[in-house]
Amino acid sequence: MAVKLIEVEISEPINPIAGLERYDKIRILVRYRGLPIDWAEIYNNPWQAIVPADRVRVAIFEQVGEKLAKVILAKQLGLKTEPNDPLPPISVVICTRDRTDLLEGALAAILAVDYPNREIIVVDNAPSTNSTAELVARLPVRYVREERPGLDWARNCGIAAATHEIVAFTDDDVRPDRGWLRGIAAGFANPEIMAVSGLVAPAELETEAQIQYEFGYGGMLQYLHSFQVDGTKLPVKNLLWASAYGVGANMAFRRRVFADVGTFDPALDVGTPTRGAGDIEMFHRILAKGYSTFYEPRAFVWHVHRRSGEALSKQLQDNGRGFGAYLLTCDRNRTVPRLEIIKFALSQWLGWWLLKRLRYPGWFPRKLILSELLGALQSPFAYWQAQFQARRLAALSEVESQEAEGQVMAGGVQ
Repeated sequence: MAVKLIEVEISEPINPIAGLERYDKIRILVRYRGLPIDWAEIYNNPWQAIVPADRVRVAIFEQVGEKLAKVILAKQLGLKTEPNDPLPPISVVICTRDRTDLLEGALAAILAVDYPNREIIVVDNAPSTNSTAELVARLPVRYVREERPGLDWARNCGIAAATHEIVAFTDDDVRPDRGWLRGIAAGFANPEIMAVSGLVAPAELETEAQIQYEFGYGGMLQYLHSFQVDGTKLPVKNLLWASAYGVGANMAFRRRVFADVGTFDPALDVGTPTRGAGDIEMFHRILAKGYSTFYEPRAFVWHVHRRSGEALSKQLQDNGRGFGAYLLTCDRNRTVPRLEIIKFALSQWLGWWLLKRLRYPGWFPRKLILSELLGALQSPFAYWQAQFQARRLAALSEVESQEAEGQVMAGGVQ
């Protein structure tokens, strides 16, 4: 079953939807003046090539009408106005490794984002070819290279290269909306906010694996309302479920927060044995320090989910491995008492999230839950391997830095 994804701006004329011959369902993101309101769905059974505009209007009215009316009325009465704060300069960092085809689409979307003051930095992480450098050379984009393999090494390189106070991150399999950076700026309107994330919508639902991930697994961040998270008020359970507040495909930070909490942990995420959780661990660390974060749906992006069942299975195994490594990192950093982490791991993560779903999988394939459980069991070994790798790379980097400094000094003496 394939699902056709479209967006409808309610302040503009609504047109028929064409090209539906092979789609069982149409899923419509309804927006009002750019603000995502809610999803409406139309079942295309029997299959039709075109759904007329009248049917689209009826579906939106019946499914989204109440929410839409509240938003429009609030704006008309002046109860909710568009933010009029100055737009701060933003550094956009996109980390990539040997995925030039995907990167090209991501950069096209980022360059089309409507924002007056931004810089775009591509961090090429331990590439095996020059294809990314050649692509970036043709675009108004800065290029930096990080030889140490690992997404968090690349993120930290991007932070060092950024020139603006707000640093936004996205991935090469993401297509930001035109209003993405304006949404991020709105999230930072309160000076107490140290991190912002937003809606991550599926870019396509063409395959069974993509549909399973979005609806069976829960996708990424799907909230359509804004909210602030105060780290000083979170119970331990919510603090450890930091994945509810931010995701690497769509996140931004005030760079001064890194001076207090530190930069990304290079022993986590893609390119290391842990395969994930660098983004989760950063949001957790910020909140554990008592800072506040913000979720803003206007800061939204489209994400290309894994298309095959095999790729999805690997992704979920990586999720299990990464989350376990994240909990071990929390224990190492003493952000939460060890006993609380053990209780959370047994009751919330293993008990509720994995084993309960394994017993009652619903329509989500049990084999995919087993993939995540397998990753969870592998996480302690992956964590230790990643710690060793991170220390080795850091030591090599220090030696190379000292050698380079020695060469400069020798040249000066001569």
